[in-house]
Amino acid sequence: MSKKNLIVLFGGKSTEHEISIITALQAIENLDRTKYDITPIYVSKFGKWILGDSSFFSPNKYKDLALIERKYPSVSITLGDVGRLSKNLFQTLKHADVIFPIFHGTNGEDGSTQGLLELLNIPYVGCGVISSALGMDKIIQKQIFTQIGLPQVKYQWFYRQTWKANPKKTLAQLSKLKYPLYVKPCNGGSSVGISRVAKISKLKVALEVAAYYDRKILVEESAENFMEINISVMGNSGSALETSVCEYVPSKGLLTYEDKYMSKGSKTDLKNAGMASGKHIIPASIKPATAKKISDYAKQAFSAIDGQGFTRADFLVSLDEKTIYINELNTIPGSLAHFLWTASGYTHSQFLDKLVELAENRHKEKSQLTFNFNTNILSNLGSITQGKLKV
Repeated sequence: MSKKNLIVLFGGKSTEHEISIITALQAIENLDRTKYDITPIYVSKFGKWILGDSSFFSPNKYKDLALIERKYPSVSITLGDVGRLSKNLFQTLKHADVIFPIFHGTNGEDGSTQGLLELLNIPYVGCGVISSALGMDKIIQKQIFTQIGLPQVKYQWFYRQTWKANPKKTLAQLSKLKYPLYVKPCNGGSSVGISRVAKISKLKVALEVAAYYDRKILVEESAENFMEINISVMGNSGSALETSVCEYVPSKGLLTYEDKYMSKGSKTDLKNAGMASGKHIIPASIKPATAKKISDYAKQAFSAIDGQGFTRADFLVSLDEKTIYINELNTIPGSLAHFLWTASGYTHSQFLDKLVELAENRHKEKSQLTFNFNTNILSNLGSITQGKLKV
């Protein structure tokens, strides 16, 4: 059987750039080389698309990101570019059997890259345009969860410009919420720009920090003395969905970027880098009935955003397990949440194979749709005379 040409896209103009590199390297290391010929395409922090070689499979390659950008030519998006723009991006992508986008955050996880791949009509791993966009926008996501009846903590949201124009009114709006609060950029990730606020005197600073990273701000109540429980969903909406075991993430409050990605071990051990290096209890020590309800909620949420491929769903569960809140979906989680699936009976390579298979299945289903509609409406149009169309 011939190998599949698999292109891995990673990096990107995002505050989570480095995390994308870690996740991509983990995936590349565990993709079965007997099944795939892998081509890396790295997108720099400044948006430069770089066609990599086998040296891009090594973590040492990324110790000097500026050097990569200086040394390697861009992959051009437009036809006819010359000089350093020596290769055409579209031509490169079109040679792929499957694309594996492993971006975190804006300009890649949010549906923008997925739109490009849709136009090129290439199978790609993970959520599509709409589900990716909804997965990034915490506010619209919450509104959808409300519509389908999933329980959530109380929250308020507003635009940055609203806060700037009338801080007093915005603070009055937030007075409806009970402290402590979490203040978040709407489209952020990896805890960047997120603050836990215990009293009103600290609220303005937290709002300014969040407004630095996003034009939409989310403020929600903290579920005090609740457990953070995560689960992963795999499948394509409309077909059978599978959920992983649950994990418990011990925490005494907000997990910072450093907590998630810069813990001891993540600097030297790629296998356990990123979120995989954090303190997880897998499977979570919760009642089977609680795990079943979390699984059901996760599937409902995944289907509601028309999810494809996989996602990680984050929940908050009271210590007596009587109250469960859905927190958010993450369509490209750190480390791809592979540790949840390896604990659920898949090897890392089998998990990645399944994601590629789901991408191909979705593309096959799409190819069965009709995008043309035959009509003779244009035959009724007359000629153009003096700049006017005769009907």
